[in-house]
Amino acid sequence: MMLLLALLILSGSSVMAAEKKKKKKKKRPVYSVGFKLAAIYDDNILKYSDQYLDRFMKGEDEGRFHIDTYDDVIFYTALQLSSSFYIFRKRKTIVNGEVSRRTYAVNKIKDWSYMAFGVRQYITKRLSFKFSYSYIPEFYVRHFRDRQWLLVYGYDPIVFQPYAFSKDNYGFWIQNTFFKSTRIKFSLYYAPYYHNEHYTEFDSKNWTYGAQLYQRLHKKIKLELGYQYITSDAKGFDASYQTPETTNGPDATYVEDRISMGFAWQLPKLKKMKNSFDAKIAFLNRYYSSKHHPLMDPLHTGRVDKNIRMYFNYKLKLNKAMQLRAYFNWYMRDTDTEAGINKEFISNEKDYRQNIIGLEFVYNLKI
Repeated sequence: MMLLLALLILSGSSVMAAEKKKKKKKKRPVYSVGFKLAAIYDDNILKYSDQYLDRFMKGEDEGRFHIDTYDDVIFYTALQLSSSFYIFRKRKTIVNGEVSRRTYAVNKIKDWSYMAFGVRQYITKRLSFKFSYSYIPEFYVRHFRDRQWLLVYGYDPIVFQPYAFSKDNYGFWIQNTFFKSTRIKFSLYYAPYYHNEHYTEFDSKNWTYGAQLYQRLHKKIKLELGYQYITSDAKGFDASYQTPETTNGPDATYVEDRISMGFAWQLPKLKKMKNSFDAKIAFLNRYYSSKHHPLMDPLHTGRVDKNIRMYFNYKLKLNKAMQLRAYFNWYMRDTDTEAGINKEFISNEKDYRQNIIGLEFVYNLKI
């Protein structure tokens, strides 16, 4: 009897120990709050060609320019929230949200906001997918001549009206890590653009299909290769009195190829602080498909855009919560057309160069 009692006591204590162990293993939700502050210098905020930069400096084209300077300092602020928890046993779920604002020091017409939300789900430790949504309420591009007002007012300055849009972006990606150091991601994004009342004919529906490869070459060096294919359905028509079939307006429909490559390098510690450098270059070729006569749709018929974008980042981790990032971006667009009669015109309108320099402070607090 005593032996049986001892066995019961021992088994009971072992069960209690196992339960305590399980409780210890139970993972609690992790919450984090992130703040970002940045000062950015942009030397061509409206992506003007040399022709329009020259006209702006000379005070020409009355009604076109609604900026005080063609460059500006931008103050970037962002609040980011995220939470990771376990709904499906040991499979992590991450929910994140972000709101940000870009405020221009001089040209307030360019101020804009951004909101985003996403849910990421791990299927295994290496395989995960994510759904995301982002929204830009209003983004000012620049002033253009309203074609309908032009017919009424001629070349009066009043015909220059603001060209702006709002944008939704719905996204999905899935990625997996192979062989411990190779990660492959496939993505799909859908982005409808809604332009303001003067330019509804430029509303569009854009699809982006992407694939990216991330490869660790060395414990401190990573390589990234990517490809994206974009389709934009922008069969222009004025919704107030036209249909896509009856319009003779501009057709900004295009397809685009994007090829990118880059690397990230974990540098030797700087006074015990981690720091890294990464660089990326992207080549974007956009082909417009307008079937209108070149004189009827000079900005799109036969048009081909060749873009190059370069990104350079240096990151310094001050401690577990704070980080500094300095960066430089360079953009270039060279526009050509198969319609010889419009070559000089479209180049003067659309070619541009842009340099952006920024310093960003990041603070992340985990709860």
